[in-house]
Amino acid sequence: MAAGLTQRLTSSVVLMGVLFAVLVVSLYILSSTTENVDRFGQYYFWLLVADGFALLVMTYLITSNAWHLMREFRQRVAGSRLTVKLIVMSVFLSLVPVSLVYFFSIKFLRTNIDSFFDVKIEQALNDSLALSRDSLALQMRVMRRVTSDVAGQLEGIGEGDIVEALNSIGSRIEAEELTLLDGRNQVIASSSFTSELSVSPDRPADDLAERARSGIPYVGVDPIGDGDLVIRVVTPVLGGDPAKGNRVLQALYPVDGKSGELAVSVQESFQRYQQLVFLSRPLKLGAILTLSLTLLLSVLIALWFAFYAARRMMVPIHDLVEGTRQVADGDYSVRIYKHGDDELRYLVESFNDMTGRLERSNEIATLSREHLESQRAYLETVLRHVSTGVVTLELDGLLRTANDAAINILGDALADCIGKQLDQTELASSVVKQFYELNRAFIERGRDWSQDIEVFQKQGRRLLLCRGAQLHDPAGNIAGVVIVFDDMTDIVQAQRNEAWSEVARRLAHEIKNPLTPIQLSAERLRRKYLAKMQGDDAELLDRLTHTIVQQVDAMQSMVKAFAEYANTPAAHFKRTDINQLILEVVDLYRDVDDKVALSVQLGTNLPSISADATRIRQLLHNLLKNALEAQKDGTRPFILISTRIVMRDDSRVLELRVEDHGPGIPVDLLDKLFEPYVTSKPKGTGLGLAIVKKIVEEHNGRVFAENTENGGGCIVMHLPLNTHVPPLELYVNE
Repeated sequence: MAAGLTQRLTSSVVLMGVLFAVLVVSLYILSSTTENVDRFGQYYFWLLVADGFALLVMTYLITSNAWHLMREFRQRVAGSRLTVKLIVMSVFLSLVPVSLVYFFSIKFLRTNIDSFFDVKIEQALNDSLALSRDSLALQMRVMRRVTSDVAGQLEGIGEGDIVEALNSIGSRIEAEELTLLDGRNQVIASSSFTSELSVSPDRPADDLAERARSGIPYVGVDPIGDGDLVIRVVTPVLGGDPAKGNRVLQALYPVDGKSGELAVSVQESFQRYQQLVFLSRPLKLGAILTLSLTLLLSVLIALWFAFYAARRMMVPIHDLVEGTRQVADGDYSVRIYKHGDDELRYLVESFNDMTGRLERSNEIATLSREHLESQRAYLETVLRHVSTGVVTLELDGLLRTANDAAINILGDALADCIGKQLDQTELASSVVKQFYELNRAFIERGRDWSQDIEVFQKQGRRLLLCRGAQLHDPAGNIAGVVIVFDDMTDIVQAQRNEAWSEVARRLAHEIKNPLTPIQLSAERLRRKYLAKMQGDDAELLDRLTHTIVQQVDAMQSMVKAFAEYANTPAAHFKRTDINQLILEVVDLYRDVDDKVALSVQLGTNLPSISADATRIRQLLHNLLKNALEAQKDGTRPFILISTRIVMRDDSRVLELRVEDHGPGIPVDLLDKLFEPYVTSKPKGTGLGLAIVKKIVEEHNGRVFAENTENGGGCIVMHLPLNTHVPPLELYVNE
């Protein structure tokens, strides 16, 4: 934009210079025409036309500049307000002195120019002219009388002596030339008494000669030669040959030099004065017009120069403003062209130096920021993919950050609490609040710590190993804390499972060995002595041996359960339709007992999964058995089996749910329900759900228990998928 403005200013300078030259030349010619009346009338109109055209073009240029400036002023373009101020100041400083000169010049013309044409001056010129005329008239009367005397002296002189007579007489009367003419106006004789050579005498006009022959002499002042004035006297000479007509004598007398010059000067001055009097009003109007045009030219030139100078001065300022805006927008590569060699140039150089330093600093900052961003991205990637939960909090409990593992462990509600105080926000779940309250004392204590905590959620108890450390700002002050925690629930549970497996293996081994001899011994006693004994003894033996055999059978069943839990057979995985498998198991229970209300809600188009069908059947049998036993006190047991696809840990899994309408699961057993020998039933072994968990874990799945809204219990299993899953359409089969 500044380059375009500079180009426009340069082109306008050329055009304005041409117009200014035309106006100055025309004004000079116009002012000079007032000195010459002929040129005044000849050039006046065309000069006015030229001046008017030039002034119109100049006015257009200035108006165009003013319009552009006002538009920029309304649009708040950089430098427009300062440009207006500079223009107003420049015009004021130039207009005041020119206006004063114009005012007093017009006043002088109007009040004093008429004094040049005063009546006294005109009377003096008239008197001077009359005086010069009277002096010449007196001299002419004298010369006439002298010439008449000479004519009388020539009356009796013959033509042979006439030349000598003319020479003699002329030398006495101080005539310049004496010429005698005959009746046909031919020269008879002529004598010249001047130093200049004359080829032929100056003869009078024919009418003057005829007038003299008729008796009327002529006396007058006539110019001859180079414009010199002489007194011409033409008078008749009597006594000549009548056949040739009356002779005429012409005498030329010089006019007195000083008197002639004065007479000519007075005559010319009078004529010029008369012309000036005639043209006094047009001349006055012309002078006023010339002054007015000069004033208008001065004002327009001053106004345009103010526009030019202000805009020229504003070019670097405008560039600086635009450059500052670009720097504010983050563009540090901007450089401004240097104009002139003044303080503004130094300012531009300082700006360019500043932007250069900013650009270098920005490059360094960009590199540092990119390095920090890469480090941050690397750290975020690490934190996102580690299984350890990491949260950062301020000392007042404000949650700053939490990684994905922390959200997975403590629940999705933790993500909604970022940027909020955990002890005050309503978005925090009970698990999040438990986590904060259990670590709050260590946070307020202001030092590093490590502890094991237990939090309770819908799926049961979770054991977390927490380690906390302080975070410091650059000044060394405590800015917050970072808490790193691991979910040890599965690890502890695995350790417990391993321990229980070992216990079950040992129990099965230690108990199984004596059970068979005990059972055989009891049966032998029964067969050998029962027939021999009578009465109460026989009844007692029968009852005791029956009890021994019955308890041995029960213990063998327990040993079998221990063996199944401890010695899991190798699984044989193949593609299995889980829905079909569920329907087969459900049909078995429907055929056995029609009093059981079995309902299924299976997702359609489920992909087949890699599973051991035998182990899955065992899992379903155990779950259905537990559900039925939990509803023994009810009128009609109800069991709902459902399947669907859900998201877990950013992956799609198959969810298998088994719900009942029993009394539900005690909250304190939710997290321990799948441990061996943990049961809420009086006669249960506590191994059924433990075996279910082992089967789910064999399939790389996850199982947990929860209570439904209607108060019943629910076992939820998540089994992994390895195929694409289409959208689900559910159906209910009662």
